[in-house]
Amino acid sequence: MIRFDGVGFGFGRPARANILNSIRLTISDGEWVAVTGANGTGKSVLCKLMAGLYRPDSGVVLVDGEDPRSAAGPDGGPSVGIAFQNPDSQFVTSTVRREILFGLENIGIGGAERESRALEAAELFDLEPFLGRNPHMLSGGEKQRLLLASIWAMRPRHVILDEPFSFLDAAGRRRALEMVRRSFHDEGRTVVWATLDPGELELADRVICLDGGEIIFDGGSEEALSSIPDGILTELRPTGSKGSKGGGIGDGTEFAPAEAGLTPSGPVVMKLDNARISYREGDFGLDIEELTLSKGEVLGLTGPSGSGKTTLLLGCSGLVTVERGQLRLFGERVASKKDFPAGRIAFLFQSPEDGFFAPTVAEEVALGHRRFGDGRPDDEAARDALARVGLDPERFMSRSPFHLSQGEKRLVALASQLVLPAEFVLLDEPALFLDARARARLIQALEGLISSGVTIALASHDTPLIESLATRTRML
Repeated sequence: MIRFDGVGFGFGRPARANILNSIRLTISDGEWVAVTGANGTGKSVLCKLMAGLYRPDSGVVLVDGEDPRSAAGPDGGPSVGIAFQNPDSQFVTSTVRREILFGLENIGIGGAERESRALEAAELFDLEPFLGRNPHMLSGGEKQRLLLASIWAMRPRHVILDEPFSFLDAAGRRRALEMVRRSFHDEGRTVVWATLDPGELELADRVICLDGGEIIFDGGSEEALSSIPDGILTELRPTGSKGSKGGGIGDGTEFAPAEAGLTPSGPVVMKLDNARISYREGDFGLDIEELTLSKGEVLGLTGPSGSGKTTLLLGCSGLVTVERGQLRLFGERVASKKDFPAGRIAFLFQSPEDGFFAPTVAEEVALGHRRFGDGRPDDEAARDALARVGLDPERFMSRSPFHLSQGEKRLVALASQLVLPAEFVLLDEPALFLDARARARLIQALEGLISSGVTIALASHDTPLIESLATRTRML
């Protein structure tokens, strides 16, 4: 059993500014519970309190009657296993096999049992072909399966998953949910997972919604979908100014917009010829016979997890050097990273918070402006960029970027790119972890770039987002 008794938490802020206030909650053994709420309402904090990674500022969190940090599972391991939003942040070894073994070694499982559990986990989560691969070189979906396998092998009684399926395509999400149900829930373990996807809420036995530091809904999934306030759950229908173009996405071909006048005919911004893009480590390579982007064009990149969308974006930007063939940016050949046209390209990475290092949001957003800015004061540029992505500058400028929600971090990272005078913007899953309101602000900010003639390459599993913005797509 997991119990919260009057729990408050706020990263040391005054109690009136707490993320969570006087939370009272009991989750029984074997429950299948979804936690939802807008960005910044404490979903991740609630998950980390359950796992003992945070300590409450007030009140008590108990797991099986004990402090979560010392509660033991049935096999002597931890009572709680947790998967973070970004799997890379939890990997510590050099191969998939070693990663699964690592947790078992730490809880004292040795010899033949350790090897048996690791192999069983690899088989259960379809990781056998990758046992010798570096975890960081896997696709997003493969990484999340590895994280689940590593937790499963330790046999925790309670499993906490913080938006665990965000990096997966729709088919991958269905497979992962089935894996979680089969390997955790059906074995009688408690499963608590944070999500913004209404489709995932439908699968839960119980839904909890957070807002304003409190639980505003706690009940069944059917009632939840009609009771949760607007602006939280992600919108599944196409949104934006262009709407659905109908067909094209997912059929393995490119498509151009039906609307007249949307196909750009300006100067070429990026051109790949007979290119192979690959990493020094790993055996994955992407072959692109020809790809050209002209000024003002918006290319949507689609395809299943592991198909090479991120690899193609990195190759298009020059951040990964093409192994064969040629890349030209703004008419100039890019043969190595020293040829990268700094200031003219912006890149929003899939996990942008990994690059944060400034102590405040204001400094983080202003970093690029100091080098490539338009002459305005840095604070003015940072305020403008934050407002463009829908973050109140008065509320966020002085905060630490590391203490934001995952969705807020993503918007800060986008703002840090918007301060650049970039002519070519690359976006890798920009809508991850965003609630419905934040997603709408993202679309509005990108539409502003499009209207100013900026060229965009956008990779995403979010079909409605692609349909609302792209002038053509390519499926990998």
